[in-house]
Amino acid sequence: MGDPARVFVASAMPTDYPYKLQKPSTVSDRVRDTADCFIMDSGIGDDVSNSEVIELAITHDADYVVGKDFLHEHDRTTESVLEFLNLLDDSECDATPLIPLQPPYHRHYKQLEGFDHYVLGGMVVDDVTLQEKINWIKEFRQVEPDAYTHALGVGGGIRFVRQIAGRGLVDSVDCSTPERAAMFGCVLDDELRQNECRVWNGDGASKRNIPLAEFNSWQIADVWERESESEHTQTTLC
Repeated sequence: MGDPARVFVASAMPTDYPYKLQKPSTVSDRVRDTADCFIMDSGIGDDVSNSEVIELAITHDADYVVGKDFLHEHDRTTESVLEFLNLLDDSECDATPLIPLQPPYHRHYKQLEGFDHYVLGGMVVDDVTLQEKINWIKEFRQVEPDAYTHALGVGGGIRFVRQIAGRGLVDSVDCSTPERAAMFGCVLDDELRQNECRVWNGDGASKRNIPLAEFNSWQIADVWERESESEHTQTTLC
């Protein structure tokens, strides 16, 4: 079974949490400086070019950079990724490229085989079910079991965690859940349920957002670790 997945937070707050992802429309030194490992996302749907994403990765000293992709469009995403890689080769950017795939990933992979790092996108839409997400990831791992794989935007729900953690299906995930919950005065419990714990419109609300977001970030990371260990224990006993 795999090690616990690293949980990145899609972040806009300077919390004391080491794994963060930002997109062009939200990236800032204020948040970047709090991260030990940083993903410069291309922000699907953002009005930004591959060149601009690469420049932002250089400016913010990103560890990983994601090529520009297009929601549920294989051919258009592939064309963009090839452009991204050519531009990256000619740049001074030393961030590791994350190659974006759109679902179904095992089919899109045929156009972009042979890379060491992939990011699986296109799952954060209302009409995609949990089971579809799980199936897409499993099908991808059947054709590419070895590459580093990041699942984009799907790390914050307990049902997803319990079906993915500890199974070697992903190496990292990200979600905005910790900070979104904090903005509404909520803490995440050990089942990742959001429980309101502060007065929403009190004078101190904004002062409490960052501490709540920080707690929530570590909580999700710990839940992923717990579920990974649980899956490993169950498999070993069987």
